Amino acid sequence: MKNMKNKRRDFLKKVCPSVALAFFGVTMLEACSSGGEEEGSSSNGGGSNDSKGYTVSGSTVVIDLNHSTFNTLNSSGWMNFTAQNMLLLKIDSSTYRAFTNSCPHQGVRNAWSYNTSEDKFKCSSHGNSYPSDCTTAGTAGGALKCFTASYASNKLTVTTS
Repeated sequence: MKNMKNKRRDFLKKVCPSVALAFFGVTMLEACSSGGEEEGSSSNGGGSNDSKGYTVSGSTVVIDLNHSTFNTLNSSGWMNFTAQNMLLLKIDSSTYRAFTNSCPHQGVRNAWSYNTSEDKFKCSSHGNSYPSDCTTAGTAGGALKCFTASYASNKLTVTTS
């Protein structure tokens, strides 16, 4: 089985990335990752992704807001944190909100924009918008599921359950 993974990896190295993506999609790249560890695992035995700027322990994600992964959140005030399937919104220098990035309409995850003047997330797949207040229904019904978020010492802690 290891030989098959090596053949796929060699194939991807030799083929133009856009051609490989067109034929196989992102799942092919995930199947051929070069890392030897499972996602969410680390050599220290926990669910750590320290090198990516966040750690996961059960349903709790701790985000280092100084890490370059989160520059978008700091500069634009929001980001789609796809690695943990959540939308992050910066309200002010010490207040943040976190939501599922699964659209209540049809479950689309990675097609979001944020309109600052309206304080709404917009799902680009069908044009539906959802207020960021955790309770108001969006244009297609349903509200974005809100997670508990707290901030201390440049760390954002999000609990998803």
